[in-house]
Amino acid sequence: MLTDPPFNIARDTNFHTWEGNTINSYRFDADKGWDSYSPEGFRILLNNWANEFQRVLRPGGTFAVFCADEYVSDLIGAMKANGLKPRRTITWRKPNAVPVNRKHMMMSACEYIVMGVKGSKSVFNSDLETSSKILSDAEVIAIADKASTVIEQEIRKALSARGARPSVHEIQAIVEDTISDNAKAASDRSINLYSDDGKSASICVPNYVTFNSKAGSRLHPTEKPVALLKYLIELFSNPGDIVLDPFAGSASTGEAAISSDRRAVLVERDHEFYEKGSSRIVKLVSAKEAKLFS
Repeated sequence: MLTDPPFNIARDTNFHTWEGNTINSYRFDADKGWDSYSPEGFRILLNNWANEFQRVLRPGGTFAVFCADEYVSDLIGAMKANGLKPRRTITWRKPNAVPVNRKHMMMSACEYIVMGVKGSKSVFNSDLETSSKILSDAEVIAIADKASTVIEQEIRKALSARGARPSVHEIQAIVEDTISDNAKAASDRSINLYSDDGKSASICVPNYVTFNSKAGSRLHPTEKPVALLKYLIELFSNPGDIVLDPFAGSASTGEAAISSDRRAVLVERDHEFYEKGSSRIVKLVSAKEAKLFS
């Protein structure tokens, strides 16, 4: 089960009064109210949802549930109270997050995903399949993460080593030179998940991941990127498995599941989003079938 339920964070703001801000409000549920509850009422909902999650998950089934930071502990508590086993809180880092309120507060550049299992022996696809014709998403992310960590650390060192404040052009030169000087180190670091013969038992998967948030037009105001959902689905399920999203919204989870050769069960009560999501899945399935028979 992979789902992005309401966060209970929608609210009216005065963001529009700040210069250069492109967001007018956090009232993204408009007049529908699907993300506006009292804190007490929302905690009751979390418990009700957790009870249903436990009911429909198969033994050994994994859940991954998006959650606002202020309710992570409440969601974890609700899962435990209903017999589920939360195991990790995954941090999704968003490099392209909109810097609202940046003069007064850190930008909100992370979201959180509570991951766990019903029972035990859950699926976790961290083993390297070196015989595969393509790299897995987990493999791609692990390689890039190791390489970028080297570059980030060396740029920090280079900038900190300057006594006087460098100009903008000098900063640019430092960054360029540091990347060039450390390209070999980053390359070597990027492949150290493999043994000398090009194989290894498994990838070390951290509890954070970096993906840009959904850019451009959205079918749903809180739509998640398909690439992120696909990454989670391929980590926590096998081809042919059923992926449930009881808060389907724009059906991004369905697209990610079908693209990963899984089956999808999607539930959405809002008629507008149901129609948009259904159209999206019909187009995807039709395109996939046309490719199979072409």
